Amino acid sequence: MNLWHGSPLGGGWRTGVIVIALACAAGFGAPVHGQQAAGAPANQVEVDPIKCWWKTNSNAVRVGESLTLALTCGVIETDAIRVVVDPARLDPAVLEMTPFEVLDGTRHQEIPAPPWRYFQYSYTLRLLGDQFFGRDVDIPALPLTYRVQSTSGDTGQGRDQVYLLPALPLRVLSLVPVTATDIHDAPPDTFADIESRSWRATREFAAAGMLFALAAVLAGVAAVRAIGRSRERQPAAAALLPVGAVLQACEREAQRVKSEAAAGWTPDLIGRALAAFRIASALALDRPVAQAHVDRRERPHDGQLAAETGLWRPQRVLMSASTTAATITGRLAADGRETDQRLRDALEDMAVPLHVFGTALYSRSGELDTDALDSALGRGMRGLDRVRSAQRWRARAAEALARTAAALREATWAR
Repeated sequence: MNLWHGSPLGGGWRTGVIVIALACAAGFGAPVHGQQAAGAPANQVEVDPIKCWWKTNSNAVRVGESLTLALTCGVIETDAIRVVVDPARLDPAVLEMTPFEVLDGTRHQEIPAPPWRYFQYSYTLRLLGDQFFGRDVDIPALPLTYRVQSTSGDTGQGRDQVYLLPALPLRVLSLVPVTATDIHDAPPDTFADIESRSWRATREFAAAGMLFALAAVLAGVAAVRAIGRSRERQPAAAALLPVGAVLQACEREAQRVKSEAAAGWTPDLIGRALAAFRIASALALDRPVAQAHVDRRERPHDGQLAAETGLWRPQRVLMSASTTAATITGRLAADGRETDQRLRDALEDMAVPLHVFGTALYSRSGELDTDALDSALGRGMRGLDRVRSAQRWRARAAEALARTAAALREATWAR
C-alpha cells in the first residue's frame, strides 16, 4: 500500500487518474476540477478521487470535557468509476484517537451530489490526564484506506490506496491552539441536524396545510348556514324576481328569437316573442307579472317565459302576463299627455309587436308576413331598451325625491 501524507495522489496512480478523468470528461461533457499533472498533455486533467476534512465543536477543551468531532468525506462516483472507502477503520468501536478516548460515534445518511458522494461520521471524544494542562494536544492523523473501482470495462477493482487526514490541534483548558487560524467555535452541525430539520419542516408544512383545509371547510359551512338562515328570514314576496331581472330575461329571449328567426319564422318563435313583449309591457304599465317557481326540468307552456334565479340554489321561474296592444292604447288615451315622454315612446314601440305577433299567431289564414314580423321584432327590441331606460330614470327620480324629503324633515326638526 502507498501512504500519502497531505495529498490523496501517489506517483503510481497519476497515470490511471488522468485516463479516468479524460473518460469522465468525454462521458459528461465537462471536466472535474483538479490540478494539471506535470509532464501530461495540456488537455489531460488530474483529479483527487477523495477529499476529507474534519471539524470540532470547539478549538479548546478542558480535561474530562466531551467534544464532538465531525469527519466529512467526499468521494468520486460516476458512471465510469466509483471510490469505495473501507468503513472498518472508521467504526467508533475500533477507531484509535490516542490520547483521546472515543465515547460514541454515529454514521449519517449519505448525500449524493454528482460527481461526488458525501458521507459523514460524528464522534464524541474525551481527554483525560493532568499532564495535558495548558498544552496543545493533537487529534492524531487518520489514514483512510480506499479503492477505485471501475464500473465499465475489465480494469478490475483497483489496488488499495491510503488517504492521510492530517492531525487536528486542540488547546487544553480555555486557550486556543498556537497554530489555530479559526478561533470561532462553530456549532456541531451534522447531516443528522439537516435530516431532523427537514423532517420537522415537512411535518409542520403538512400540519399547516391540514389546518388551512379545515379552516376553509368550517368557513364554507358557516357561509352555507348564514345564507340558509337569511333565506328563511326573508318573506315569500322576496322570492319574486326584480324588475331589472325580468326585463333582462325578456331581452335575452328577444335576442334568441331574432337569431333563430333568421332561418324562418315559425308559430313557436312568434309565441315566444309575444310572451316576452307582453311581460315587458306589463312592467312598463306597472301591471302584475305572474311568477311561479317550478322544477328546473319543467318546460314553459304557451305564453310563458322561463328564467333562472339564484347562485347557491338555482331555481326556475315561469313568468307570464296578459298585456295586449289594446291595453297599451287605452292607457295612453286615458293618461293623455300626463305620461312621461320616455315611457310613452316605449309603450308605443311595444304596442307594435303585440299587435303584429298577436295577429300572426291567431290568424286563420296561417300566412306569415316575414318583413312585418322582422320589423315588429326590431321595434319591440327598441321598446325594451326604452323601458329599461325609463325604469332606471324612475329609480333615480325616486331616489332624488327621497333625499329631498329627508332634507326637508331635517330642516323642519332643526327649526
